[in-house]
Amino acid sequence: MADQSDESRGGPIILIDNNLIQSFLSKEIGPQLEPILKEVVDIKAELAVSDIILYEALKAIVFDEKKWKPVADFIDNTLARYEVNRDVLINAAKVHELYGGNENTRNHRQGISTEDIIIATTSMMLGAYIMTSDCNDFPRPFFTEVNKQIVFYKQGVRTKHIVIYLLQPDMEVIEHGLNHLVKVKTPTK
Repeated sequence: MADQSDESRGGPIILIDNNLIQSFLSKEIGPQLEPILKEVVDIKAELAVSDIILYEALKAIVFDEKKWKPVADFIDNTLARYEVNRDVLINAAKVHELYGGNENTRNHRQGISTEDIIIATTSMMLGAYIMTSDCNDFPRPFFTEVNKQIVFYKQGVRTKHIVIYLLQPDMEVIEHGLNHLVKVKTPTK
């Protein structure tokens, strides 16, 4: 998979997961996430999404314009977008098999959505980080935690929290796993 260095772009790419889009737009959580957005700007990172996020974010709310319009506007006006093209889809199929070929992720693979596999693949191809509040969708050993922030917010009278993870693809493990899958041959008669 191709890897593009931060220097050639000017700064790191941080792909955000759908759960964070919902959090950024939340009246309760959104204001508490402002410092994280400021950090992204301070390090000159590009906040981005895979285009599959548009589908993932809108699939449950597409018939309610009051709900989908702010989501679509946030994606269009705030985030860089990376398309889901033929190369991404071919590599996503490889990542799906990669997850199935690893003893740590094999049983968990069926619980990971196609959308999250496409996001993971986009991250791997770009050498980008992923920011999410559900690190289970980007499993070890293929992703490693770079940072974690616990954000507290009020919902009614209750204090709740959300954990924001910054994950990085472990390209050494990924390439080793992909090479191992290619070398496995079906016995011939």
